[in-house]
Amino acid sequence: MESQDSSSDSDESDPTRMDDDFSTLGIHELILKWLYSNNLRHMTRVQSLSINTFLKKGNDVLVQSCTGSGKTLCFVIPILHTYLQNESYEFKNLLDVYSVIILPTRELATQVFEIIVDALVFIENKGRVEKSRSKIKHTFKIMERNLYCSLIIGGTTVENDVKFLSNAKEREYVKCFIVATPGRLSHLMDKLEHERVWTFKNLGFIILDEADRFLEMGYQNDMSKIFRHLPKQRKTGLFSATLTSGVQTLSKLCLSNQIFINADDLSKNSVSNLSNEVSNATNYTTPRGLNNYYLILSTEQKLHFALLFIEYLRKTGATKLVLFFLSCDLVDYYYEIITSLSSTTNPLKYNDKSKGKTNVNYYRIHRKLTTKKRNKNINMFKSDSDGSLSVLLCTDIFSRGIDIPRIDWILQFDPPQDPNFYLHRIGRVGRADSIGNALLLLTETEESYIQFQINRKIELAKIPPEILNKVKDIRSNIGDSDMNSDGMPYVLYADKLEDHPDGVGRDVGDGDDGCHVENIAKSESYSYLEHLKSNPVINPVLPWERTSFILACLRAMNSTNRDILLSSSRAFVSYTRAYSEHSLKYIFEKHKLDYGSLATSLGVLRIPRVKEILGKNISHFLQSSVNPRDVPFLDPEKESKRLKELREHVPEKRKLVKKDPEKSKRTRSEKRKAKRNNTYEEWNEFRREEALVKKLKKKKFDAKNVEKLLNNEELSDAGEEFDELGDNVDVDLKDPKSLKRWILRGKGRKKRR
Repeated sequence: MESQDSSSDSDESDPTRMDDDFSTLGIHELILKWLYSNNLRHMTRVQSLSINTFLKKGNDVLVQSCTGSGKTLCFVIPILHTYLQNESYEFKNLLDVYSVIILPTRELATQVFEIIVDALVFIENKGRVEKSRSKIKHTFKIMERNLYCSLIIGGTTVENDVKFLSNAKEREYVKCFIVATPGRLSHLMDKLEHERVWTFKNLGFIILDEADRFLEMGYQNDMSKIFRHLPKQRKTGLFSATLTSGVQTLSKLCLSNQIFINADDLSKNSVSNLSNEVSNATNYTTPRGLNNYYLILSTEQKLHFALLFIEYLRKTGATKLVLFFLSCDLVDYYYEIITSLSSTTNPLKYNDKSKGKTNVNYYRIHRKLTTKKRNKNINMFKSDSDGSLSVLLCTDIFSRGIDIPRIDWILQFDPPQDPNFYLHRIGRVGRADSIGNALLLLTETEESYIQFQINRKIELAKIPPEILNKVKDIRSNIGDSDMNSDGMPYVLYADKLEDHPDGVGRDVGDGDDGCHVENIAKSESYSYLEHLKSNPVINPVLPWERTSFILACLRAMNSTNRDILLSSSRAFVSYTRAYSEHSLKYIFEKHKLDYGSLATSLGVLRIPRVKEILGKNISHFLQSSVNPRDVPFLDPEKESKRLKELREHVPEKRKLVKKDPEKSKRTRSEKRKAKRNNTYEEWNEFRREEALVKKLKKKKFDAKNVEKLLNNEELSDAGEEFDELGDNVDVDLKDPKSLKRWILRGKGRKKRR
């Protein structure tokens, strides 16, 4: 701590600054060599504060530090060091679990697992660096002792986990490290509760990384189940970039004799055991090397800006860009659209063999992809080193803890639903004292979000004019004759929409239907382009004529490719629902969202009918003349199947839904009023029938007259029956209303008590 006090004030303000050498910790020599082999010699501030504290006996720790500050090593080093010092083995043919590390997502769990495996391989080989391995290793022989490292996450069957654990326990005296997600670990613990597979009696460490996510993701029950299986005599560590009330709740559940370490806030004692430090921790810290920007522009111009920005990064030699979206459907849609529009040839020529030829590598991840596909895409994005630009489109699943080196920019299409995720999104860059940039796109109605983040001590500045101008003028820096050879996307330099190629849709329809759809789409594309040009947005940030061209291309793609059409509709629905679920509803007010502009930006032909848009503003949207039912799949097999289903089911459906012309003219309020009246009349009819049945039971009517009354027929011989009731009966048999009032009034009934 003395060396920290002697540092300059500017250095002390950075929680990721490098402190003492790792050799000052007194950790095992092999761990130190492993760190040096990975060019890790000096500790960051959080490592300097927490590793020694965590190594001391009887201390549980709660650690707050910004993203990218090196929190993972704060628990990996103590686990490895104490394991190498521990020589006790008590259980034969039973996995003796030594440490459990729990993380909120599969990707983060896989990343931590790979770090631990890398260290164990180095230690097993006694400091010799092993050549690249094609397969992840799970079993190790360290100092003549068996060790099994298990990754327990979803995406595979739980039976596979049971099988691997059962095989591992067959060796004599096996210690075990577990890296897991809470849902799968809880399930596995329940399944193996009465099986002799593992034991937690000698558990040394339980680690919860990204602790604030566990309660947010609804893991309360799983965490409670897990802690019921664990002994109370253990070391527990909670690590998080932000400290919320949820973290405080979790700390009460699992920590004892806790020490709170705040590596971000230098105005207080960095290490304390005061519980109120947690509840008072409201400041948020970003890495010092991060340049954090925003840009205000219309919804219609976001796609145009993204294409220009990607091209700008490609020209400037950037290697990695991450694009964040609100939902999985938006990721899927923009992945298809951006990859198509980034093509160096006309994206409307779907049969062109050069379709998809770009100078940029595109990847995507979100929770709906399989674990195998997600891991594959992340690894490919991480390992791309051919000098070309790699772009990852993702949801907030990528915003937590995942460490990808050399990410140059973060581009957020929209702010996250939870404002705490903003900090984690931008934390993917500027890690470990490197330089990084982040840019947030906002509309005018969302501008107050900037002040909200500034109030949280998160610096946010308008994108510098020199960067914005370079992005806007990327086309003017290249001669017209060199556009194609330079690899620029077609939609950024083409002057007009070229004709659709012959054959689009021809081989998938019956007769001339495919050509008919193609001709309508072609003519509509030109008229739609002229409509957009004549109706620009107010104060466009980018050249509106080029934006109009891109939006017209987008509409044409929706008009001729059913896969894209369905994807755009799903994207529209998911965006409207995600927007209505924003935590900051006073900033992201759904009644201020321009649904017409949103539909235009996505290129949909008709606005999908969802409850969120009833009565909302759709004035900035022009409906397509192309019938969505007529848009074909480009895959002949899928289109043939669709046409067959249409022939079999649609005529009957159309007949069923045919509306009364008079009813179709009614307004929505008139329809609601008619529905209420129908309900009221039905209820009155039930009351009337009930009253008649009761009078029948009292023999005030015979069954014949009751049936006539139910059918609203005239009574012929009911006079005598009414005469028998006496003079108090006030009813006119010839007046249906009078008769109805008498029936419902219940004359002659005994009062209920």
